[in-house]
Amino acid sequence: MNTPAPRRAHVQRALELLEAIQRGQSPADQQLEALFRRHPEMGKRDRAAVSGMVYGVLRDVGRLRALAGDAPAGWLGRHWADAGLPAETLAALGLPPPAADAPVPEAAALNLPEDWHARLLHPLGADDTAALATALNQPAPVDVRVNTLRASRDAALAALQAENLDACATPFSAFGIRLGQRLPRGHARLADGTLEPQDEGSQLLAALTAAQPGEMVIDWCAGAGGKSLALAAQMQNRGRIIACDISASRLAKIPARAARAGASIIETLPLSGDMPPAREADLVLVDAPCSGTGTLRRAPELRLKTIDWPALAALQATILRQAAAHVRPGGRLVYATCSLMAEENEAIVADFLAAHADFTRLPPPSHWPAALFSPDGALRLWPHRHGTDGFFAQALLRHP
Repeated sequence: MNTPAPRRAHVQRALELLEAIQRGQSPADQQLEALFRRHPEMGKRDRAAVSGMVYGVLRDVGRLRALAGDAPAGWLGRHWADAGLPAETLAALGLPPPAADAPVPEAAALNLPEDWHARLLHPLGADDTAALATALNQPAPVDVRVNTLRASRDAALAALQAENLDACATPFSAFGIRLGQRLPRGHARLADGTLEPQDEGSQLLAALTAAQPGEMVIDWCAGAGGKSLALAAQMQNRGRIIACDISASRLAKIPARAARAGASIIETLPLSGDMPPAREADLVLVDAPCSGTGTLRRAPELRLKTIDWPALAALQATILRQAAAHVRPGGRLVYATCSLMAEENEAIVADFLAAHADFTRLPPPSHWPAALFSPDGALRLWPHRHGTDGFFAQALLRHP
């Protein structure tokens, strides 16, 4: 046997986390961070061993469930049996022996829930769906956005390379840097706001808005403000950005981030508060709540979540309609998700346009690669084609 047996303590902590993740208590990365805070005695190798087990299972959980059932102990047991551990070693680790091999459905073999697989097959076909699934089972690259209020990309990249870090420019975003590994949390260029962790796809979404200095912008589903910060840099810190969200706790993270970035034009507003007058904003960005299927490389536990697709689409349509009321004549509305699914993307936009004759699609920027866009002009980013998270974005113009 070439694979060394893991420590029983590591197995038990990984199993504890998998059971909590299955219950949907919080995302996998948050579960791991909480575990490490509870056990500061865990060293780097301990943390790596537990993290490797958890993510190794989650990136194969479709197949493991098909072979071992719904119990996380069965998943972990099958995971290590496949790595070559004999039944007696599994028993010593407190794990059940693997069941006999059985046929695995195609969707499970690709580590996709059956309904996701069916939804992707129609637009992509079998080969492209398989390529996408393979990409989604890999770790995501480590991307950061250079805050141009602090430094140019060339200067930031040169500084990172001077530290002998593996760093290169992202292929599509003019503000992105791709790193070989995560920067320590206390890294100087994170601390001073020069760099912000942000996937290249999210950077491209912010750039697609074409936010200009002096504009009035509403970031409708701002969350913790990552895109608001990108918009402030594009606008050269001139104008006004209203960051809105239903979560006051997420909005509360923005002021400190904005101060670190040197962005003074961002204000926060809970969506239950007094919104600006209708038909006033030059730009409204709606990064709508969605299934998150485009982020599986970062959040593989989403495969365990049951999604009410009709309810989600209804929510997205409502949010888009509400946000659109705040776009001035001649202004822009950008609808976006980090979903791969057409019913959350193209279908939402098509239904909105059918009911709002005063809006029309904007063409893609002429200087952007055509490969980033679908035939109808929407930004369509795929992990297996572009190396980014999965993103959709459609820019719309309100007729003057």
